[in-house]
Amino acid sequence: MKPERCYVCGNATLEVLDSRAARCPQCDLLINLETAPVDYSGLGNATDPGKQHWRRINSQRRLMIIKPHLRDHRALVDIGCGSGQMLEAAARHLSLCFGFDANPTLIRDIRQSANLRVECGHFAAERLPEDIRSAAKVFTLSHVIEHVAEPNALVTQVAAAMRAGDLLYIEVPLHTGQAFRTQGYDWSLWYHEHLCLYSPTALAALAASSGLATAAAGTRIFARGSHSTKTWLRLFFRQPLRSLKILLTKPRALSLADVMLGDYGFVVLRKP
Repeated sequence: MKPERCYVCGNATLEVLDSRAARCPQCDLLINLETAPVDYSGLGNATDPGKQHWRRINSQRRLMIIKPHLRDHRALVDIGCGSGQMLEAAARHLSLCFGFDANPTLIRDIRQSANLRVECGHFAAERLPEDIRSAAKVFTLSHVIEHVAEPNALVTQVAAAMRAGDLLYIEVPLHTGQAFRTQGYDWSLWYHEHLCLYSPTALAALAASSGLATAAAGTRIFARGSHSTKTWLRLFFRQPLRSLKILLTKPRALSLADVMLGDYGFVVLRKP
């Protein structure tokens, strides 16, 4: 169903592309017309052991992006923590970790398999433990806001829980990346639970409306291909000049494929 306005910028003039998608001409958000509201509290998806390895590496890559911006931060709050890989990865570097997820099955699995503190339900600042509230912390929203119709409200809620110097990392799937450009609606991240796919412009608009300062922004891909030698060689020989320029200017935490393929967009925001 077509929404009345763009989820990010509020623009009421949306371009219907076909029966499956509409586009906001103002911020380039791609809206999924096939989606329906999902009650995540009723889902029963258990952790898939076969996917755990790459999800852990994916979480480690995110921490590498966040790490240059850490100062005296001691805590991480992962909103939409899923199977808990981000919490596991962060626990090696930060002394306090806490997660929220609305899926009771995943929360039960985390509590049974890992010594991690998690809360079943949506994010609420008053549900944070006192030691987390008082610590300098990082909030993470990785592949969460494409599920919600009011992303600005969620980011504003998180920003209100942040203290000066706290960080917020947001990551979303992009329709401007290589995967969607080549696979279109067959891409695995175009499915009914995602209300939309972002563009770098839409993500920047969300960041700008948050009242937080942007410390970093960029793109990345799933960890399996990020540091693949085969992918690196293919990209380099197809676009040698562009590859050289990127290799000389890219942040250390990102690979050539992260920048050139760009399936996911991220921002690191800091509360002034």
